[in-house]
Amino acid sequence: MSDYKVVGSIAAIPEITNHENWCTVVGNYVYIHNAFRNDLQRMIIAYENGNFVSSELIKWKTILGRHSRLEDEIFLPALQARLKDGESLPEELVDGKDHDSVDKLVDKVLACSDGDTVLALRELSAEFNNHLEREETIIMPLLMKHFTKAEIYAMDYCVVNPKLDYVDKERKINVIEWWFGNLADSEVVALKKHFERAGKKPPLPIGDWKKLQDDIPALQKYPLEDL
Repeated sequence: MSDYKVVGSIAAIPEITNHENWCTVVGNYVYIHNAFRNDLQRMIIAYENGNFVSSELIKWKTILGRHSRLEDEIFLPALQARLKDGESLPEELVDGKDHDSVDKLVDKVLACSDGDTVLALRELSAEFNNHLEREETIIMPLLMKHFTKAEIYAMDYCVVNPKLDYVDKERKINVIEWWFGNLADSEVVALKKHFERAGKKPPLPIGDWKKLQDDIPALQKYPLEDL
């Protein structure tokens, strides 16, 4: 049963989806967001049916942590460096408050006694969805505005670059398998096309990478050839 699986985004209005850079942000800000939403909803349903397994929420939190690090350490610093006068990001997105709040709510669920678990799961789901909608409506359009396709694909690649420390080198969790497994069929097809598109893009020129690196402290410890 997959009726609970959501598709699309509150931010997916024609002005956004018709933008030439929509294809670059949809993976990291729509498809993976929906996988997190859907997996969490699956766990709520599982709890209501007496089948909740806490290790699945721990896995969810682990994958989310990797995703959040990419946002906090790569995308947000680069974006803040490009914002123009009059543009700003909400404090909760800049200082990691949103991500910290979600982490605490996950810990609350894991610490709950049986009677309170489903209420804590629903609280987590509601707060988490608010966070995702903030990212989709605020960060996603600004990334499309201030970066080229090549720059966005390059930053996205950091999460799978084996020379960086965002990769699960021990392969304890198959993130791609989890991702596809928690999407509606239509978005599975769309995500495959997204991967194919990204895989055909040429590497970002070294000079352009240097400009990005100068704005991203987390990447400044790496030689340019590793990016």
